[in-house]
Amino acid sequence: MIHVRPMTCGQSGPGRLRVCGGNWQTFVVGKSDTSTEAAPTQPTVELSRPPQVAPDFWRLYLTLSTVIFCGFVALGSAGPFQALYAVSLGATLGQVALLAGGYTSIALFAGLAWGRLADRPGRRKWLMVGGMCLLGIVHLASALVPHWEWLVPLRFIEGLAIPAHQVASMAMMGDLLAGHPNRPRLISAYRMSGSLAFSVAIVASGALSQAVGYAGSYFVATVFFAIGSATAATLPAVVHVDVSVPGTPPPRVGFGELLTGPMRPVLILALAFGLPFSMVYSVWPIWIANELGLGQATYSQLWGLAAFAEVPFMLAAGWMIGRAGAPRTFTLGLIAFSAVYCVYLINPPIEGLFLAQVVRGLGFAAYTATSLTMAIELAPATARGRAAGLYQSAQGLAQITGNWIGPPLAGAFGFRPIYALAAVAVLGGAAYALRIARPTPQTDL
Repeated sequence: MIHVRPMTCGQSGPGRLRVCGGNWQTFVVGKSDTSTEAAPTQPTVELSRPPQVAPDFWRLYLTLSTVIFCGFVALGSAGPFQALYAVSLGATLGQVALLAGGYTSIALFAGLAWGRLADRPGRRKWLMVGGMCLLGIVHLASALVPHWEWLVPLRFIEGLAIPAHQVASMAMMGDLLAGHPNRPRLISAYRMSGSLAFSVAIVASGALSQAVGYAGSYFVATVFFAIGSATAATLPAVVHVDVSVPGTPPPRVGFGELLTGPMRPVLILALAFGLPFSMVYSVWPIWIANELGLGQATYSQLWGLAAFAEVPFMLAAGWMIGRAGAPRTFTLGLIAFSAVYCVYLINPPIEGLFLAQVVRGLGFAAYTATSLTMAIELAPATARGRAAGLYQSAQGLAQITGNWIGPPLAGAFGFRPIYALAAVAVLGGAAYALRIARPTPQTDL
């Protein structure tokens, strides 16, 4: 069992997670300690690593950043237009929910399976390569379908492929940054490259889709998935420096220990953020382009503005994690999203929508940088794939729930009740993040 107990900075002990200024820093696996125990009765294994940097660190870091850049160009080209593309091929709002819900249902369980596989030696690289290659094939086929029903099996295959790529790349980046003193800022910069790619892609694809149709965006995605797969193939099978103590077996940490241990707050906050997010944004493109009559180009500009805003905010979030702590950075992101949903609720003019998207960029950067940093850190190297799989599956669970209920609720009651419900939900998540930012003595997170 992984026990999480707040303590003052400088203390350490078996089964403890050090909390300094509301941040999670060092943690170990072993028997939990009490004040009456003189020494642990079971061997303990450090999950944190001493600072070690691979000899070709920057080459590997830039290669992984290039892979995520290509992946987000591809996702930004086609992903935001999936609902509109399905509607253009004859799908109703309920059928859009079927496509989105089926995709996330498969991704939910696939993330756990790929996480277990990614923890086997040498598998992470090839999961990345194979996942991106399969995504390229799926998007090429999607560009050629004549009717929305053909998207059903393709979206299901996509649900298998995306977690393979994401879990493996996240675990490999965790391997590379293990023990690095600037982890939060490096992870934020890594994720920032994805935001920059997404923002450029969605704006360009909005104009492209109006000129040649949505299929053109899917062709662009195919090309960048192919480039990303080829780039990932240049990585070595293993990127981390082995710093294990000779003669000490690696810790065996399963899904259950990760779920009940220090990753639990991260997974709860992933659900608190992700469920309202996917509920809102499963129908938001239709609300902007069709309901408000602003068109595809304005929709892509609004989404692209939020992604552009994420770029500087992502770097700022990495700095804030080190200064204010992860829980407080989580809180900032959730409060920002509550404000965004409230703006949507009042049907603002176009200027208000653009302002809301800037705030959305701030909120998304604060949430994403923090959750990604903690998901990478809160596991030993031998369970980093499982931790990435749990993180992806928590997001998948939030997505499937939001995608299933968002379109039917919008069809039955309109868009505004969805925005009100989402604002309340993320405020609840912010309250939880504030609670864990002020741990009480002897409190399990």
